[in-house]
Amino acid sequence: MKDIEFKSSTQKFKYRVNGVIINNNKLLTLKMKNNISYCLPGGHVELGEDSKSAILREMLEEIGTPVSIVKELAIVENFYLDKNNFQTHEISFYYVVNPDNFDKISLPKYEREENDKGEVKIHNFEWLDISMLEDYDFRPEFLKEKLIDKNYNFEHIIKK
Repeated sequence: MKDIEFKSSTQKFKYRVNGVIINNNKLLTLKMKNNISYCLPGGHVELGEDSKSAILREMLEEIGTPVSIVKELAIVENFYLDKNNFQTHEISFYYVVNPDNFDKISLPKYEREENDKGEVKIHNFEWLDISMLEDYDFRPEFLKEKLIDKNYNFEHIIKK
């Protein structure tokens, strides 16, 4: 299937899903190759796919175990300049999810390989203490604040 992502010579659009996995007041985060910041596991929604199906698929691909959806946490319309100077418009759905098998993801730090449509990606996962998120370059910023405040109410956020 084809990811919902397209770009012009100066602009880019992305439609993504992100999984929020919390265990013992820690958040499962990852650093992808060449990234200095921490982010959430997730990925692009594919053409013809709804966001709930996409989060279930992406979590299985990235963390290696099925998940169940607990609740929708946020829909974010984000407008920003990316590292390649593309004016980016991103729509992201954030879901709180529970893994079926915590044993597969329970190490404090671990590495996992994903074959993403023929491209091998190395994911470096790390559990970060939510109360210490301010000490990390974790993105998106709005989620850092939301989790530290224990605000699990649904929000539709527009960031320009």
